[in-house]
Amino acid sequence: MENGFKTMSQAAGGAGGGVPNESEHERTSDRLKAYGVDTDVMAEEASERVSELQQMIIDEVRARPLRALGWAMATGVVFGFWAAK
Repeated sequence: MENGFKTMSQAAGGAGGGVPNESEHERTSDRLKAYGVDTDVMAEEASERVSELQQMIIDEVRARPLRALGWAMATGVVFGFWAAK
């Protein structure tokens, strides 16, 4: 059984199962730009949206701390039951 896992992990590593390197990122970016997609603009826009979402969550927690605590507890219970299965 040990050899089976070893060969599977080696096959996955050779088939691109690892983290893509810089040249793969550049090729993907170049392909998207060839189709008219500007990845730099998309990344900047996504960063702005994440910042807005973070600020909205911070404002909501400050406005209603007990509700935020309740949601956190409920989420913890759900994930706890899910992890226990």
